[in-house]
Amino acid sequence: VLDIHYYPEDVFRAGTDDATAARRLRSTRSLWDPSYSDESWIDTPITLIPRMHQLIEQHYPGLKLGITEWNWGAEEHISGGLAVADVLGIFGREGVYLANYWTHPPAGSPAYQAFKLYTNYDGAGGRFGDSSVAAASSAESLSAYAATDTASGELTLMLVNKDLANAQPVTLDLRNLATSGAATRYSFSQAAPGAIAEEPFDLSAGSSLTLPAGSATLLV
Repeated sequence: VLDIHYYPEDVFRAGTDDATAARRLRSTRSLWDPSYSDESWIDTPITLIPRMHQLIEQHYPGLKLGITEWNWGAEEHISGGLAVADVLGIFGREGVYLANYWTHPPAGSPAYQAFKLYTNYDGAGGRFGDSSVAAASSAESLSAYAATDTASGELTLMLVNKDLANAQPVTLDLRNLATSGAATRYSFSQAAPGAIAEEPFDLSAGSSLTLPAGSATLLV
């Protein structure tokens, strides 16, 4: 495994004012997006994960990629929690083999809730799926990640509304996926950052929902 560490410049351990919070949530794109120029003194695309995969392919094919220290700062602010939710989805989608958070989010914090959405969303061991499914969003401020559970076939869909000022209406397109009408919605938001809310979601009644401003929502 190629082992690297990553802390985003100028937002790790930085403030939580509106401008810094918005920048923190944009900066997750430095992990993968060649069109995103890092907004620090770096002032160029980082494209971290594809860049590392390319170097591995060139110099040592077969190595896996590990990011064994990472942190986006502001763990007790909604921007830090949503950044964690976004980064975990990116790691899965982009083929990071293992990742270790440094050090740990405070219990009950938004960053803690983000980890819980992926690893224990219902308090009974419910986890995000282990087999990636392609997911895309047409809104720059909305991230979407999906996976199925190989044992049960259950679909899990993570939606992260990184706009801290505006709710985001969403229409789901679940083509090529066999889904029942019954689903459960788990979420936390800047309006209620200290716990994960759970409520039923009826897909048979339509595939539209509204994501609160500054929120992470898991549909199961």
